[in-house]
Amino acid sequence: MSFDVETALKYYVSRSKKGYEFKHNKATRLPLVPFITKLEAKDIEKLDFRSFEGYMGHCYRQMVQKDLPPDLEDAHFKTGLKAAVLRYLREEVKTSADLRDKFIHIAESLFFNGQELIKFSVESQAYLYWKRKDSGLENIADFICKIFVNEHIARLWQDKQGIPENIFQQLLNQSLPRLKDKAPRERKADDPKDPDYHVINPRVVELFRKDFEFLNKDKQGFLAQSDLLFKYYYFFYVTQLAFTVNMFFNAGGDIAPLFFTIESETVSENRKTIRHGWKMLEPKLVNLMSHSVNLDMLNRLPLPVQTGGYDYLDLKKLFEGQLPEEAAALVDDIGTLNSFYSAVVPVEKASWDDFDAYFERKTGNRQFGNEQERRVFELFHRIEFQFDYSSRKSKRQSFANWFIFFCKENFLKNRGRNGYSLNLSHEMLIFLTKICIGDRPKIRLNDLMQAFRERGLQFDEASKRVILEIYEKINLIEKKSDSGDAQYIRQVL
Repeated sequence: MSFDVETALKYYVSRSKKGYEFKHNKATRLPLVPFITKLEAKDIEKLDFRSFEGYMGHCYRQMVQKDLPPDLEDAHFKTGLKAAVLRYLREEVKTSADLRDKFIHIAESLFFNGQELIKFSVESQAYLYWKRKDSGLENIADFICKIFVNEHIARLWQDKQGIPENIFQQLLNQSLPRLKDKAPRERKADDPKDPDYHVINPRVVELFRKDFEFLNKDKQGFLAQSDLLFKYYYFFYVTQLAFTVNMFFNAGGDIAPLFFTIESETVSENRKTIRHGWKMLEPKLVNLMSHSVNLDMLNRLPLPVQTGGYDYLDLKKLFEGQLPEEAAALVDDIGTLNSFYSAVVPVEKASWDDFDAYFERKTGNRQFGNEQERRVFELFHRIEFQFDYSSRKSKRQSFANWFIFFCKENFLKNRGRNGYSLNLSHEMLIFLTKICIGDRPKIRLNDLMQAFRERGLQFDEASKRVILEIYEKINLIEKKSDSGDAQYIRQVL
């Protein structure tokens, strides 16, 4: 049976009297990441990248299937929420006007930071909001919720045990405007507005759930630090995804640690932290759009039905198990994809006649496991080629910038002529130390460094010395052996 490529790619291709038009749309068959190609990167969006409370509130509301009250406008949500809470308190506190004003002033100072509600209870998490609402930010929050939050995590997140309530907290919880039930919506297959994300790094998700369980044991500590947990694991998941897809058929499922620096240290250009940190990661982020389109188009081939679709490793298993006639048919189908793509996607600054030389430069030393793999690489590089030699190059960069700008606000530091290095703030270092030690009262330094590596973090000797200096200042180091060479790190209180 012949492969009808035009029908298979109808999500991407439209046809008119002028010919074909191909749009590199958001993936729906194998969605990997939530990014779109429009990003203004204004200062207000950078604040949302940094604070992460908007993501937390949106994710919590998605989890409990609630929407914010319709009478609170998006543009003035925080001021409207504060006004509604204070209005409720004025109406409910039955005492003299003078005492009531004092009570309200105390409540305002305890539970609001300016116009922003503080996370004082489990219920209050649903009212965390954006600095400025943006569909691109909401896409990322949906992604975080779908990747990390299963039924078990949802139960833990909503559990109220361990949070003592005083009269202020009880009244504040009662004063929060009633949330609206989210309208039931049946998910449609291939819906770009409700993607069913393919989990490409389950080990990262398992680690997140383990660390969530630990942090959630101290509910008040969880409320104070949950944004750090979600922020780091969003970074960790996407960076590992970038490494995985760029290894194509050779990914082994292992975590690829990246070298980080500490914000207070100075960095020279010959350090591993420069060569094996951001400089190694950034190119693997820039081509994420090409991988997204490549895998999504490949999942529109007439492949055997498989729940969750096919990533590169799934395709490798499929290729290796095919009979010769099945392999030959699939080689032809992927070849048809390649030919059709080149026919309908123009390049403005080169010619498709130049592609063979481009492909040879990119893959000259690579050994392909079979012809199917070679055709998959060819399709990926055709997508890269048209981005490199057309005005669409900026779209690929904007797609990646949703994550790159997030990194710049949270995990990068400009080191002058050495460029950016991956960077941990002291706050994030202490937090990650806490979750790496977990329930243990203390941990050997070498074991702590291994726990960091399991979570994608690596440090050279100079950074380790800076870390130990920080631990020393806050009294976390304990030496147990007579020689003093066995160092233990105490749990963070």
